[in-house]
Amino acid sequence: MMVENSQQLTSTELAMLWSGYIENTMAKCILKYSLSIVKDSEIQGVIELGLATSEKNIAKIKGIFEQEKIPVPYGFSDSDVNVDAPRLYSDAFLCRYLEFMGRNGEVTYSLAHGTSARKDIRDFFRSCLFSSAALFDKAAEVMLKKGIFVRSPYIAYPTNNEYVHKESFLTGFFGEKRTLTSIEIAHIATNVESNSVGTSMLMGFAQVAQMKEVKKYFSRGFEIGKKQIDILTKVLKDDNTSSPQTWDGTVTGSTVSPFSDKLMMYQTLTMNALSLGNYGSSLGGSPRRDIGLHYIRFIGEVGNYATDGAELMITNGWMEKPPHTVDRQEITKPS
Repeated sequence: MMVENSQQLTSTELAMLWSGYIENTMAKCILKYSLSIVKDSEIQGVIELGLATSEKNIAKIKGIFEQEKIPVPYGFSDSDVNVDAPRLYSDAFLCRYLEFMGRNGEVTYSLAHGTSARKDIRDFFRSCLFSSAALFDKAAEVMLKKGIFVRSPYIAYPTNNEYVHKESFLTGFFGEKRTLTSIEIAHIATNVESNSVGTSMLMGFAQVAQMKEVKKYFSRGFEIGKKQIDILTKVLKDDNTSSPQTWDGTVTGSTVSPFSDKLMMYQTLTMNALSLGNYGSSLGGSPRRDIGLHYIRFIGEVGNYATDGAELMITNGWMEKPPHTVDRQEITKPS
């Protein structure tokens, strides 16, 4: 018996579209505010590209949901942003944030494309992947031109190929530690740079948050990120390897919030999820056991922080419930 191919969205396609809608409506709010305070014309061009990309993605996902008769998520709206708020971040930070958005969009949409079945959904996610790459490229070019692009450390080129013959290659707690591999350095540098963006953003959020518990949450996140930067930077320093640029004073003294506490909390949880993914990849790519132990500890710290953030959002009624399976036990209960 032949089974007719279903064109219904798979759970993965639905999840990626739903998350994409929420995140693009959030990005739209952040970029609308950014556009209201930016002074540099070249960075303004990057922001305009990011905003146009988010608006295009929102419209496309909304159209898919309406076609499939799926409720469009609430997401974020103009009520979550105050474009008249004073400057909170410098133009340089705004460009770094857009570079960060583009880079992580490439990762997210690559996964979404690679796990989707329907051709129209694959086509959409492929276009999102290209748009994210274009945003990253434009932000990177502007940052390189202005000398604010954060480069990974340089190392000497290898002169020969060789296999590992000693188990000491894996050690790192006692005795002499081997030098870092380029892969370990790449992961460390990426995590330092990502945490730098995160701590700068959280510093600003902590200044402007309205609710005391939310302000406290952001301050706690800043301290976690700063400590993790210090630990990773020390690993590079002990190896006589230069460290990427970290926080550079890109937050003003403003205490007027451009964003709702709900939006800032969601942005923080999104960055927590990215950190957990980065640390998981870094753990798998770092054979030296002392470095792996750092990542295991970081995953625990960020995981606990993310859980507390989710509980705070639920308490305040800010967490939108993702699509979920039918509760069979509930609907089969005798009345």
